[in-house]
Amino acid sequence: MKNKAGKARKCKFSYIPISLPAIPDEKLTLIIIRGLGKVAMMLITNLNPTDKRLSLAILKVYLRKWRIEEYFRFKKQQFDFETIRVRSLNSIRTMNLLLSITIGFIAMLSQGKKESVLVLLILKISKRIYDIPEFNYYALADGIYTILQKTKTGIKKFIKPRFKKKGSQQLTIADACI
Repeated sequence: MKNKAGKARKCKFSYIPISLPAIPDEKLTLIIIRGLGKVAMMLITNLNPTDKRLSLAILKVYLRKWRIEEYFRFKKQQFDFETIRVRSLNSIRTMNLLLSITIGFIAMLSQGKKESVLVLLILKISKRIYDIPEFNYYALADGIYTILQKTKTGIKKFIKPRFKKKGSQQLTIADACI
């Protein structure tokens, strides 16, 4: 198996047919994977692999599914997505889109974490007690939050107006007396 950085890791896996006491009529397969962590990973599937290639495919699908689960967990925990109160379905969709764009930005920052000085500074600002894990979205989000929390003016100061505001053309009492 290769991780995102292309570093190869040796894994051993095997499979065996099993049945569970609760559902004895269902034919299941237990796939055991050693080498991904300290403890062997065990997956139960209703597929019956005839060779190790199908077992490897099941493992890869599971790992992809796990990343998707991490994404939704991150969205719910870091941004309190489940506690957002809005009045319409369109507002929920808009909030979901904004959060997805924000998480996409964090994901792009995460991919270049070894090369970018900006990412290294954001990770340093996040003030993690322990070492930052491979899934560093939480640290990046905390660092960006810390940076934005310190701004007093918001983004209004960075946006230059296209047109100068003209003064009001309405006469005042002082103008009427002259």
